[in-house]
Amino acid sequence: MLMLCLAMIDGSGAQDSFEKIYNDNKDLMYQYAYSILKDVSSSEDAVQDAFISLAKNFEKTKQMDCNQIRSYLIIIVRHAAFKIYNKRKREISTEDIYTDGDDGSDLAADAESRELRKALFGLVRALDPKYGNVIMLKYFCDMKDKEIAGTLDISLENVKVRLHRAKTMLKKQLKEAGYCD
Repeated sequence: MLMLCLAMIDGSGAQDSFEKIYNDNKDLMYQYAYSILKDVSSSEDAVQDAFISLAKNFEKTKQMDCNQIRSYLIIIVRHAAFKIYNKRKREISTEDIYTDGDDGSDLAADAESRELRKALFGLVRALDPKYGNVIMLKYFCDMKDKEIAGTLDISLENVKVRLHRAKTMLKKQLKEAGYCD
């Protein structure tokens, strides 16, 4: 995949720069895509689509610093993952997406847990991206607040404020939907 992207970029200096960006960000992007898709091959496809998109628009990123590029890549991989997720959702049952490998000993609790995860995931997706991205990075990618600040190129205090606001919005929406008291 890297070779395909490098072939799309002119100049060895630009290719070296792209390769460094690829090596620095591929794991984070995969982790983010996997947090959405819960599938190895689909997550790899999302990362591949994101890097192809970056290669096509690589000239536009020359003025960006590392944190801006990382934020740009997170947004691209998020878009690619949701595109794959929505396509797959139309093709297969949503129950297949949210299976978690339990032994099935408590089917009622398992079904309720899956239902809550689906609702929460849908609510996070529906949030304004500035809040949804922070929640996804914090709770689905297990990133620390400082890492999120660097990734999204915002202050640490802004990360904390966005997390607080997003959790407040989610809690309110979950209460309205009857999932909690």
